[in-house]
Amino acid sequence: MVLAIDIGGSKLMMGCVDTAGEIREKITVALNPPVTAQGLTEMVRAGAGQLNGVKAGGLRAASVNIPGLADAENGVWVHAPYSGVGNFAVAAEFSEIFGLPVHIENDVNACALAEKRFGLCEAVEHYIWVTVSNGIGGSLVTDGRLYGGYVGNAGEIGHFIVEEDEEAAFLCGCGSRGCLEAMAAGPGIARLYGRLSGRQISPDMRSKEVGELARAGDADAVAAFEKAGHYIGKALSYAVNFVNPEAVVLGGGVMMDDALLMPPLERAFRRFFFRRANEGVRIVKTALGYDAALLGAAAVALAGLEN
Repeated sequence: MVLAIDIGGSKLMMGCVDTAGEIREKITVALNPPVTAQGLTEMVRAGAGQLNGVKAGGLRAASVNIPGLADAENGVWVHAPYSGVGNFAVAAEFSEIFGLPVHIENDVNACALAEKRFGLCEAVEHYIWVTVSNGIGGSLVTDGRLYGGYVGNAGEIGHFIVEEDEEAAFLCGCGSRGCLEAMAAGPGIARLYGRLSGRQISPDMRSKEVGELARAGDADAVAAFEKAGHYIGKALSYAVNFVNPEAVVLGGGVMMDDALLMPPLERAFRRFFFRRANEGVRIVKTALGYDAALLGAAAVALAGLEN
């Protein structure tokens, strides 16, 4: 087995996973702001004491999902727009805790690798993996291999500018305005709802609550999901037009509410993409469900053992 660690926007997950992708045990701990490198290290240390697989020994390796820019080769968490954590030598720090080789990878890259190893892309060689959660990230697989780009940061679809109107564009954690992440991730959907409804919303409000309002018939909540879905579909069309994938795989907590997001997403995508160049492209939900990120970390650890 390997130890998988997923650092999300609102939670930390840790689990022991076998080579077939079965999660033998896992724990989930809420992440409350401010999120810091020191705080995360202490949470991981405490979580290790709750996992029987860690206490019993016999784990071969560990991997950590980084929500943001990651220097996978050197094991450094470079920067996370959502939390501000950066310049954190996470692999070395966690290796000291567990006494194991520790690999790191951008969280969406890890999910893309898991889809290849455990999910619906086993026979797919060209695909984009996109997560919609507290942030939005993307990953590109070409010829069956992860494409990292010049310094390993390819796939940052969450920072496509999808809203150019300065009055309408929300400020993103990266410093720009109108990024897909700012406009259509969980917090962005809540902010859209606040703007459309004219209500003062809590800074802690997320898309799950807006989804509940939408299903109860709140027209402003429905409109917030319509707008977010439009933004996502628009961004996906640009990505597909550029790289010509066979499939786009969608994951993340917000996409679990796909009945509200998918219709406007698909309408916008069909409107903007170059149909003749991409006639066979499919937009599908991940086969890995809510555990995609944890399985992603496991896939990275297993690949590290094989290499």
